[in-house]
Amino acid sequence: MDILSAIKNRKLFIDGGTGTEFHKQGLTGDPVTVNLCNPQAVVDLHRAYLHAGADIITANTFGAYSHKHANFAQIISAAIENAKTAVQGENKYIALDMGPTGLMLEPYGDVPTEEAAAIFAQTIQQGVKNGVDLILIETMMDLGELEIAVTEAKKTGLPVFATMSFNANGRTMYGTSIKDMAALLERLQVDALGMNCGEGLDAYAALLDELLQATSLPVIFQPNAGLPEIVDGAPQYNVQPNEYASFMADMASKGVTILGGCCGTEPAHIAAMIRKCTCT
Repeated sequence: MDILSAIKNRKLFIDGGTGTEFHKQGLTGDPVTVNLCNPQAVVDLHRAYLHAGADIITANTFGAYSHKHANFAQIISAAIENAKTAVQGENKYIALDMGPTGLMLEPYGDVPTEEAAAIFAQTIQQGVKNGVDLILIETMMDLGELEIAVTEAKKTGLPVFATMSFNANGRTMYGTSIKDMAALLERLQVDALGMNCGEGLDAYAALLDELLQATSLPVIFQPNAGLPEIVDGAPQYNVQPNEYASFMADMASKGVTILGGCCGTEPAHIAAMIRKCTCT
């Protein structure tokens, strides 16, 4: 069943944290480089999330852009191959995972729209070439950059999901409101929209209510495992799997269609969430 048909019939579950999981293993630096230097670690993490019950695996491509990596095409190819190796013909979906470019786009900076569009297009085209099932644009904060990325993604004809990261006040770092995001993404005809990363669970629960009132599209919800504390120079997330699962089951009951996790969530969080959401 294609993913858009699946969304109409049931809730879908997406995987959890990647960079935070690699960090625990001592794999520091840009997580996308792990695709080449330690591909088995990527495959093993994907398999752990699949074993947990995830329907959607995000390829390890977040930030794999030409201005950051001269070998971006090789990285993307390896990332998708790693995901395919993990999936091995199961009825699962592989998403090309795209985040912000990290550049300051006009009008906040001096990078023109055309340059940003070209960067996104290169990554998207490589992902499509390597056979992803959908495009996930996540952790965005600049509404203008989000529009550029979605516009390029929509050209492929693949399903497009998009999420932004919000502060407790219901706005992104660049001041975008939940209603503004929903209005833009509905106009661009994405297939699902939502929130990821961002604030602690209590703050995001209130923001989710606002989002559900602002859109009729399927909603994605991927919060962090709470707010991090820095311990020995590294972030530590303290929301345990059972607590996370209970919270996410409550969010599912409100009408969230696609549920997963972001920073600090582990396969155990995703497994507990899926058990709780499918038993209530």
